[in-house]
Amino acid sequence: MLNKPYISFCIPTFNRLEILQKTIESIYADKEVDLDDFEVIISDNEPNQSAREIIEKFSYKNLYYYPTNTTGFLNSFNVLKFGNGHFLKLHNNYTMLKRNSLKEMIEEVKRNLDSKPVIFYTDGLKQYNAVRQYDSYDKFMRALSYFSSWSTGFGIWKDDFDKVQGSLKINEYFPQTSLLVTQADKVNFIINDLNVFDNQHIPKKGGYNIFKVFAVDFVSLIKGECDAGKISHETFDKIKKDLLLNYIAVRYFKTVIARLDNFEKSDIKKSIGVYYSPSFYYLMILTSLFSPLKHLKRKFNI
Repeated sequence: MLNKPYISFCIPTFNRLEILQKTIESIYADKEVDLDDFEVIISDNEPNQSAREIIEKFSYKNLYYYPTNTTGFLNSFNVLKFGNGHFLKLHNNYTMLKRNSLKEMIEEVKRNLDSKPVIFYTDGLKQYNAVRQYDSYDKFMRALSYFSSWSTGFGIWKDDFDKVQGSLKINEYFPQTSLLVTQADKVNFIINDLNVFDNQHIPKKGGYNIFKVFAVDFVSLIKGECDAGKISHETFDKIKKDLLLNYIAVRYFKTVIARLDNFEKSDIKKSIGVYYSPSFYYLMILTSLFSPLKHLKRKFNI
């Protein structure tokens, strides 16, 4: 492919048809961007190929649909295989682009086309609303913290993806993090914390034990980086603490206390006890009670 697009938006999907349609519409809303500069890839692992009817509503030459039998979160890895752009941007089906974000993201890829640093989008969640650069993997991972688990923040250069995809051991819940940690030898890393996304609300999310997945599976993955000497013990401890008090505590409030979703609630204490002391478990519960206030503080930037 001689004239490769700069960026491929790679969207794994399973149902959520109206939500997917709004996401696609948001990407194409910026009419000033040349269609040759980007592409949108849809990988649909719903057995009845339900997303096909949504794709057929559009007539864009750079919108591609691939049905697949890849199961679960592994579709987040599978979808990247179909991308032809210089930069493969993994993108959740509920993540809309804000106005002008497409142009800004393409310009960022153009600026970094030669050096190919790791680029990760945190969408203002770090609350410094800027683009920051790091000269080591350890510094980058410490700053990124548990957001390395977020699929819609992840992207990888196609050249780098092609180098590792054949030999990579994929974590079934965190394929994006499995790919991210293969980039430890890079010399430049970027966290883009500008507010470029507009995430749609997904009611009653669930279907798996989110407490085990994060407190055990994700922490095990990051511990592997520490054991291999790629990140420091201090960085590992920070990520682990941030995860418990800033993410798992919020999830506990939503799932157990407010019952806003359908995640499994079994053996929470047991899962957390794998890597955390009993005192941290009770601190997590206490912290969860204040999560609505933290949400309001973040929303109104106070």
